[in-house]
Amino acid sequence: MSEFSVICFAESKSQLLELASYASKLSQGGPAQVIAILPAGTQAASEAEELFSYGATKVNVLETDCVTKAHADCLANHLSILAGPSQPLILLSSTKFGKEVGARLAQKLDAPLATECRALNLTEEGVVVERMVFSGNGISKERLLRLPAVVAIQPGAFTPERKNAVAGSVSSSKLECASKLITKEIKPKGTGSVKLENAERIVAIGRGLQKKEDLAIINELAGSIGAAVGCSRPVAADLGWLPDDRWIGLSGHKVSPKLYIAIGISGQVQHIAGMRDSKVVVAINKDSGAPIAQNSDYLVVGDLYVIVPALTKAIRTGGSGA
Repeated sequence: MSEFSVICFAESKSQLLELASYASKLSQGGPAQVIAILPAGTQAASEAEELFSYGATKVNVLETDCVTKAHADCLANHLSILAGPSQPLILLSSTKFGKEVGARLAQKLDAPLATECRALNLTEEGVVVERMVFSGNGISKERLLRLPAVVAIQPGAFTPERKNAVAGSVSSSKLECASKLITKEIKPKGTGSVKLENAERIVAIGRGLQKKEDLAIINELAGSIGAAVGCSRPVAADLGWLPDDRWIGLSGHKVSPKLYIAIGISGQVQHIAGMRDSKVVVAINKDSGAPIAQNSDYLVVGDLYVIVPALTKAIRTGGSGA
């Protein structure tokens, strides 16, 4: 493929480092430019230097509140202007917000779009991507025949690699939000103190829990082993017992902890897609035939209201009296 540039945007710095690092290695000689979009902030200067050490050659500091207020249309418009006539490859993080931006951006650029990608290669025939399909049960290889192209990469698909820092340039842009969408109200929601993607231990709860107040026994178990608390889709999306940032599944977070304890979770394919990379999976379920049984290393069959408190007590007492 002839000379090209890559534009990278992600909501978190760690994901942006992933994209910049991967973009810098996409062709034998490297792309002409790797442009990282960085939201303005007090740490923008130091973060720009870090991006240079991971492969970015240019950092565009975006002075706007559109990212924090999730105005995907405004950000897509900014990226389309930044792309201009240069026909770049645009890499986004395949989060809810990233995919919304990607869809709008692809429409503005009349460009092909691929989401949920785990790998990509550049060939003379176009951009070849590997995507997760069928709720994570299959991988599809697809070719995007032209640039510009928009590709959304699954968070954690690549490990960022530090390299010799280049003398990159920093520019800034003032983005005026001109979206046709009108924000009537913004309601804050609770957030977890631990990012699920970084957690080494996770205790996840499903619809087997009878009422919200019973989350107390789940939190006690998680606290006893230093684990983060996650959940399946119904607990967050339908019941609202936990915020969306605890939702594990195809449309939620994708995690790979050393230990994953699934409590009262049936194990439908959408949830399995989010936790299939866990090293050790322990399932607690009253139904021995639940799908989660086929995706666990250890299965405890019984009432979670009996098993979970007993397990917590055994852990805290070192196993005595259990």
